[in-house]
This record gives sequence, C-alpha cells and structure tokens, in this order.
Amino acid sequence: PDTPEDQVERYARVYLIALVGGFLFPDKSNKWIQGMWFPMLLGDWDEIGRKSWGSAVLAGIYRELCTCSRLGAKQAGGAMFILQLWAWEHLPFLAPQDPREFWLPDDELRFVANPPYGFKWIGANTNDHQPEHSLLFYRAEFDK
Repeated sequence: PDTPEDQVERYARVYLIALVGGFLFPDKSNKWIQGMWFPMLLGDWDEIGRKSWGSAVLAGIYRELCTCSRLGAKQAGGAMFILQLWAWEHLPFLAPQDPREFWLPDDELRFVANPPYGFKWIGANTNDHQPEHSLLFYRAEFDK
C-alpha cells in the first residue's frame, strides 16, 4: 500500500513486456523480445487495453505455422502452447494419458509440473504399441 504509483506502473509495464514478448509472441530462441512491442507497451494504458490481443496471438500462430511448413524449416516460434491445447482437445490420442501423472504420490493438492488445462483426457492416449508400430498407430488415428 505504501508503494508509489509510478513504481507500480513501471513494474506492471515490465510484466506486460515479459508477458507479451516472452509468452504470447516468443521468438524461436526464447531469449529475445521483439522491439516492435515496446512503443505500444510503453505508451498509453488505455490504448493497450483496446487491442485485440487474442486475434493478434492467433494471427501470429498462423504465420508461424505457414513459416514452419516451408521446405527446410526446422522449428516454429509463437505461442505453440495454444496449438498444443487445441491438439489435445481435438485429437485426444495426442493428449496425456492420465493427468494424475502430474500429482505427487502423497500430496493431493500440489502439482509436480503444470497440469494440462482440463481433465477430460483421462484414458485418451491408449498407444500401447511398440516404438516401431507407433507411426502406424498415429497415422491410423489421424485418418480417423
């Protein structure tokens, strides 16, 4: 409560820069924040709130998917965690087999790692095949 308003605003802007540059629009190295975000995030607070951030993140994912689908591309950037969640939701055979694997054995309330954003995937991944048969399994699942 005793913190000066300008210091709170400065910390909030640094947090927003880290969130936008490092989480919503990360580069492939995950070490740098693109400079194009600084003028907007250091500008007017009301202007930041008027932006359609969801549309921008989705457009960034589409751009990265187009870029990484080109011949010779080796990696993708962008908010791939959103693509992963979409894949888990629409292609359940890719989802974790059992979200309980994220729990500690003797602790019901604490997670070992960040859990998936839902628990409807219990039993979804049923690939019990040997590694040499995995390609056939996944091809058949994608065809379904």
